[in-house]
Amino acid sequence: MITKSRRQNYDYDAVVIGSGIGGLVTAAYMAKSGVRVLVCEQHSQPGGYFTSFKRKRYTFDGGIQACENFGMLLPLLEQLGIRDRIELHRSVFAYATPDLFLPLHTAEDISRWYSKLSDVYPAESQGISCIAEKAFEFSSVMEAFNAFPNPLFTPLSRVLNALPGWIIKNWKSFKYAPDLMRLMNIPMEDFYRQHLQDPDLLKFLGQLGYSGTPAAFILGIIAFVLDYYYPIGGIQAISDVLAESIQERGGTIRYKTLVEEIIIEDNRACGIRLKNGERISAPFVVSNSDARRTFLDMLPPASVPADYRQRLQQAEVCESAFNVYLGVDMPTEDLPFQGCHHVHYFPDYQGVDYKLDIDDPTCYSRAGLEICVPTITDPALAPEGKTSMVITCVATADYCKEWGTKNGKRTPEYKKLKQTVARQIIASAEELIPDLSRRIEYMDASTPFTMERYTLNNRGSSAGWSYHPQKGFNAGAGGMAGFLTPVKNLYAVGHWTASPGGAPSGFVSGKIVSEIIRRRI
Repeated sequence: MITKSRRQNYDYDAVVIGSGIGGLVTAAYMAKSGVRVLVCEQHSQPGGYFTSFKRKRYTFDGGIQACENFGMLLPLLEQLGIRDRIELHRSVFAYATPDLFLPLHTAEDISRWYSKLSDVYPAESQGISCIAEKAFEFSSVMEAFNAFPNPLFTPLSRVLNALPGWIIKNWKSFKYAPDLMRLMNIPMEDFYRQHLQDPDLLKFLGQLGYSGTPAAFILGIIAFVLDYYYPIGGIQAISDVLAESIQERGGTIRYKTLVEEIIIEDNRACGIRLKNGERISAPFVVSNSDARRTFLDMLPPASVPADYRQRLQQAEVCESAFNVYLGVDMPTEDLPFQGCHHVHYFPDYQGVDYKLDIDDPTCYSRAGLEICVPTITDPALAPEGKTSMVITCVATADYCKEWGTKNGKRTPEYKKLKQTVARQIIASAEELIPDLSRRIEYMDASTPFTMERYTLNNRGSSAGWSYHPQKGFNAGAGGMAGFLTPVKNLYAVGHWTASPGGAPSGFVSGKIVSEIIRRRI
């Protein structure tokens, strides 16, 4: 139990900065345990990249377009006692090109994808075959891992009961695990170059993940793709149900509340100062904010070791995204998507290299797209007989001289480039969806700088630090322990705490940090 005397010394038992998925999970678990927690969120709603917004009766997801379960999301909601408050449906993915539409329903479907690439690049068929074999092996390991009850979110008795059957069912996959771990330290580009020569094919395959993504991660991606879920009501529904559970259990969430400083006394975090000057005390502070902002801007320089600051400044961040939000006067069932919520569409088999093409204003006319149609899962997200659609591409803040901005400010050149890229993406998608441009009723777009403005993620990073095994801040053996910081009583949660980052790192860090604080209070 939490002692009253400890509570009486502070305004709250813990303060969480930011209500992204990591912050919400942390606060939800703490509130469930009786910890008196405050969440400060600079935006007007919870979620970070787990948010939705509505324009002209169309609902769009602002960041993440679906969420992987990965043995975490569903048991987490169950453990918090809120699983029955949200209706989740499997999200079906597909790969598409001008001459192929391939729904991904099983791991075996990925073999058709590699078979098609062998037809397009016959001289590379041997190398493609080797890659396909590795993909199948690693997918089996990932699927086995996903199927095992996660000890963080599952009662120990259930884990132990499941262990014998899980071993019997999956033991054949275990032999691939050592190679998978080895390839977690090799970027996908390096792995592809070991097997392939054609520069166009290398560029094409490079579009399947963030730059530097560990080879094992991208090869086993089908296991993740088959385990994605989408909630009725949009992604915001996940954030809302977590926020509701925090408040129902005595926690507090303050919106439009920007934290500017983490207060340090006696070499330990002991509270926060808001933009309006208000000071709030707590024995523990948890940052779900951008890592650089947390340690370089919100803390006194003397409280952060010099080598830690240097690593923060030198590490690379993950790519961002360019999103096009479309309200389309077209029945969802008329789309040629075969019931697939997410379609990765590649307009050709050559691809783009976002680093080499960083100053090419036509780059996005050839880029791979992810076309997401939430109304396939929930028709109520658009007016009857119409479709909500989000088309997203990988993007960086460096593109075309930082999108034409000047000193971080938007300029006429920025607005023009934003519209140009949006039109290129719509024209490319129209090759798959005939008559798309003529049926658009509503259109908006977001750049990496839009993402940065709404979430405060440095350079609009969509998943924290770079996925490259050697270039991210959390590279190496400590890559999953980023929730620990060099400042006493300050913890971090969210996608900046692990490499690769993403929603699972928010789930894991949130649960671990909440448990650490619960035990320490």
